[in-house]
Amino acid sequence: MFLLTKRISATLPLSWLLLGLMQMPWLIPLPAALMLGFLTWRHRRILTQVGTAPLASDGFAKHVMVDDLLRLGGQVLVSPLLYMLGASLNRSLGG
Repeated sequence: MFLLTKRISATLPLSWLLLGLMQMPWLIPLPAALMLGFLTWRHRRILTQVGTAPLASDGFAKHVMVDDLLRLGGQVLVSPLLYMLGASLNRSLGG
């Protein structure tokens, strides 16, 4: 589950670049929204697996969620730049 999160997170910059190439600015929030939905699902799944375990396990689940949200926030801040890069590539390629 954690490896899948890293792989999905690694594809986000590419998705914003491709959206720029396709000139679809209304879809810029879509990759981040899908990732947020996945992170929420994963957080709830971790909490259900913790069950009646000690409070430290609950703290671990919160730590993982906060860490992933901060990473997603950083990627969202960079997303307009990647979109503009894709759009400029589209213009330079004659699209």
